[in-house]
Amino acid sequence: MRFLRLNEVKERVGLGRTSIYKLVNENNFPKPVRVLGRNVAWIDSEIDEWMMQRIADERGDAIPNMNY
Repeated sequence: MRFLRLNEVKERVGLGRTSIYKLVNENNFPKPVRVLGRNVAWIDSEIDEWMMQRIADERGDAIPNMNY
């Protein structure tokens, strides 16, 4: 398990800061956790799960097919 800072999350999912926080506020994206003071980060496995679910939703798969 690893914490991801916002820049890493943006790079990984291909979305900008505003889009990420909009999705968080709509309960459509993993919520960040407070790690120290005002610093927040996302849990990498939660981001991976969110990405896999987006793929499954788009393709209509129960489990995304990782065979290209």
